[in-house]
Amino acid sequence: MRGMRRALELYLAVLKLEAGVSVKDLIVAEGSAHVTLRGGLKRKGPHTRALRLLLMSEWLTGKMLQGRLTRSVAARQAFADEVRDAIGDGVLLHPSHPRVAPRHGQTVGKPWVLTTTAVFNLAGVPVAQIPLGLNNRGLPLGVRAAVAPGSDHVAVAVALELERAFGGWVPPTPPAELERA
Repeated sequence: MRGMRRALELYLAVLKLEAGVSVKDLIVAEGSAHVTLRGGLKRKGPHTRALRLLLMSEWLTGKMLQGRLTRSVAARQAFADEVRDAIGDGVLLHPSHPRVAPRHGQTVGKPWVLTTTAVFNLAGVPVAQIPLGLNNRGLPLGVRAAVAPGSDHVAVAVALELERAFGGWVPPTPPAELERA
């Protein structure tokens, strides 16, 4: 799909225009001191790296011209239509992630890695995450089943059938056991 290349920009623009409140405003509303760009991005500040990057993306999106934001929201609708057309009355099976089970925190600062998640949120289609077992390194494998809006029951049915066929969720192999093997 052509729209996948711009999914992150569209996602951020839609969040800016349609969320109604920014993460920065939520932090301030919860009693934190006023969040400035400089203070919010300090490495030794009170925020995680992921939150600092989100604050930065909000700031950058805030610098986009209103016309570009508006065009991005219109492009989002075209993208959603493209995804829905690709799904049709069927099921679109899609990788859960571009690579196998990244370690906790390893996707932070790598928005291209999260695009596979954002696209379905952006398109507004129901998705079921389906565990399919472990790879040869003991890491979880899975797939997503995306369906047309209003067809959540189909995604759940596909998930149940694939879990039955592949054994469903299996706990990851602890690293110590992998070293012994």
